[in-house]
Amino acid sequence: MVANIFLFSYEPSKPGWTERCIESHLESLYDVKHLHNKIYLIKTDDDIDLLEKYLTECFNPKDRYYLLEVKDEPFRFRRPRSKYIKRWIEDV
Repeated sequence: MVANIFLFSYEPSKPGWTERCIESHLESLYDVKHLHNKIYLIKTDDDIDLLEKYLTECFNPKDRYYLLEVKDEPFRFRRPRSKYIKRWIEDV
């Protein structure tokens, strides 16, 4: 089965519980690459609906999040902060 890649970012209304909950969920996923602050790339066999349901358990109505499925498109980086991101993406 081919893994899918998702871009995930969130902004809690108050620091604390949401971050701890998200971190615990991210630790149990297949493969996660931390890009910057609260921005992650997630490699998983789950579809976007299952992943969204899994991660949104941590949010209250005032929190915000973004979950985007990365399609098979050429990727471009300009001075990326994260090391080895190109190799990580090609290893799907």
